[in-house]
Amino acid sequence: MKYYFLIITALLLFSCENTKNTDGTSDANDTTSIAKSEYKIINASDFNSLAENFIDKEVILEGTCIHACKHGGGKMHIVGTDSDVSVVVMATEQSGKFNTEMEGIKYNILGKVIETRIDSAYLAKKEQELLTGEAESGEGLKHRHDKENEDADATMELEMKLAKLDAIREEIKESKKAYLSNFTFECISFEKIKE
Repeated sequence: MKYYFLIITALLLFSCENTKNTDGTSDANDTTSIAKSEYKIINASDFNSLAENFIDKEVILEGTCIHACKHGGGKMHIVGTDSDVSVVVMATEQSGKFNTEMEGIKYNILGKVIETRIDSAYLAKKEQELLTGEAESGEGLKHRHDKENEDADATMELEMKLAKLDAIREEIKESKKAYLSNFTFECISFEKIKE
């Protein structure tokens, strides 16, 4: 009977060891709940080299927020161990908006890798938008008749943007694919990393 009581007590203690604290946080030596999940964890520094393997798949992106959009909170930039490489993280209805108070804090971000393919059709559309003045939220670069300086500035800006499109066309020709990939990350949820 004495052994039976000891076994029951040991089982109860063991089962309580992995519970959460009453305030909803995990024990001190516990990692965040997102990180303990079944998802692949990618450091933000490695995102560009690994993103192609995880297109439209949910993964965890780990990094420090260096910028959160002040106007609407629709995106933030995070960096990993290499602070020269940043990843754009897009807010969703599910994640909620970001804010500037997040800057400087390290996060685990559960989300999906999104690929935008830049091909000849995409570039032709962008070029048409520039030439007709539909680019950049309707402000455009169409010819203005305000002042000669404004006309010259608009023409120079248009020429620079068209030259950039031509440079991208050359990059596509030199690549092994008929397109270039631009990767972003759509956030589902995020948690501060306890340090």
